[in-house]
Amino acid sequence: MGSNRSDKIFFIIISVLVVIFLISIGPNRVFNGTLSTTREVYYWMERVASSPLNLTRKIWNNYIYLVDTRQENENLKQELAELRIQCRHVKEIEEENKRLRSMLEFKKASYTFKLYPASVLGQDISMIFKTLVLNRGTSDGFFKDMPIVNMNGVVGRVISVSPHTSEVLLITDPNSAIPALIKTIKTKGIVRGRGDGLLNLEYIRSSEKVNAGDEVVTSGLLDIFPRGLRLGYVLTVKKDRREMFAKIILKPAVSMQRIEDVFGIGKADNKNN
Repeated sequence: MGSNRSDKIFFIIISVLVVIFLISIGPNRVFNGTLSTTREVYYWMERVASSPLNLTRKIWNNYIYLVDTRQENENLKQELAELRIQCRHVKEIEEENKRLRSMLEFKKASYTFKLYPASVLGQDISMIFKTLVLNRGTSDGFFKDMPIVNMNGVVGRVISVSPHTSEVLLITDPNSAIPALIKTIKTKGIVRGRGDGLLNLEYIRSSEKVNAGDEVVTSGLLDIFPRGLRLGYVLTVKKDRREMFAKIILKPAVSMQRIEDVFGIGKADNKNN
């Protein structure tokens, strides 16, 4: 009797302990494990499902960004090109104003001459002729053999003329010959074109003291070019005791490659010569 009672009490105690154990670890452990597994599965499913979408979104955003950047670059390049053109235009205007001011000052200083302004229409610096064409002719007071100058010196003389244009033979042409003198020593000679952009100063005796850099001007002989107009500067001097005359090469005072605006010289009391 006592033994059966003891067995029942022991079974009850064991049952209670099992229930307590199952309650303490069973439901929570199963629930938590299931929840954790569910969360992991959801996480990876969400990653797999959202990755293509995120990649597509990233590619699209980058593409749009690149398109916008490229368009912005094109706009900036266009603005830069426009600014460069404007700067070049402003620079050309400034250079033109400077050139016109120099011409005005030259004209004021040359009060002994009657000056007729002109612009170059075209230039021929071929192997045969060194000429240029002006936009002025007989209707503007230009005439044959009219001296043509700019602010730096003598350009040439008119060799043919029409009512509205004139052809000028440059002093660098081999057919050009101008009476001249060396300004420092007053020695006279002839300046002749060489055809290569330089000048020869002829008929200067070897005994004369001529130095590189000496200025050579028109002598006024033959009544074509007035006296004192700048022709060029002595570049080299070669003397030979066996030769009567020195070989003198001049650099023209005027850069024949950069002629834009010139003056024709007339006489103050005779507009058409």
